[in-house]
Amino acid sequence: RMVRPSLSRLISGDDGSGYAAVMPSDDPREIWNDLAAYWDEQIGEGNDFQKQLVMPATDRLLVPQAGECVLDACCGNGNYARRLGRLGCDVLAFDGAPSFITIAKGRTQPADGNIRHAIADACDEAAVVALGEPQSFDAIVCSFAVMDLPTIDPLLRAAAKLLKRTGRFVFSTGHPSFHTNESELTARQEQGEGEATQTFGVNVSRYASDWPHLSRGILGQPRPHWIYHRSLSTILKSCFAAGFVIDGMEEPTFAPDTRARSPFSWARRPDIPPAIVIRLRPA
Repeated sequence: RMVRPSLSRLISGDDGSGYAAVMPSDDPREIWNDLAAYWDEQIGEGNDFQKQLVMPATDRLLVPQAGECVLDACCGNGNYARRLGRLGCDVLAFDGAPSFITIAKGRTQPADGNIRHAIADACDEAAVVALGEPQSFDAIVCSFAVMDLPTIDPLLRAAAKLLKRTGRFVFSTGHPSFHTNESELTARQEQGEGEATQTFGVNVSRYASDWPHLSRGILGQPRPHWIYHRSLSTILKSCFAAGFVIDGMEEPTFAPDTRARSPFSWARRPDIPPAIVIRLRPA
């Protein structure tokens, strides 16, 4: 089980919005800086979760076109930025962890196209806005990192300023209804008169409230990182407040695979989405 943190302080937003974010005592950026090399070793150009769920759904909603200028927020080791670059996009990829940017630069090859890298904190609106001119990006993407941010409002507000009026912002996150620290993967076998039947599901005991918790997203991860659970209502409220509307959404699932060795594989739950991908456009 993941460990619930003891919360050290409550910080109110400095923009006068009244937004309050619970901040753990450990700086998430420092944690990710420490974990960058391990995550890169384990994920590389994408694990099954990214390649089978997140990336294809993001492609379908983003519809990247050659020649477009795309901002990749919280790029990690840059695998999706390289995917965009190979499609002919002009990509600026940034992350708050310098170690990730060093790794992303090292992995980028000439065949990956035109990719630039920068260090910027996605929770610092001014730092993100400084990455480009107003309304200069055709698209912005944030691939499976929203749940790692203590607050998502600064990134959304910055995105609203940087996007062209015809642009789109696509982000993905663990599905807050099913894939959280408070959800439990269940497996049940029933012996009847005939063949035994197996049922695989998800038990959810908490959803509506927002809370931070510690997680080890990869088996053997040397230290846990912070994840910030937000209900869909919380996420969408922030999107609307930043001036966006939603015109596309997917809840991708794994193809059914009864041969999956682990009873806790998501392939054993082909009707339950562990991720959600949302497309925003300026209102």
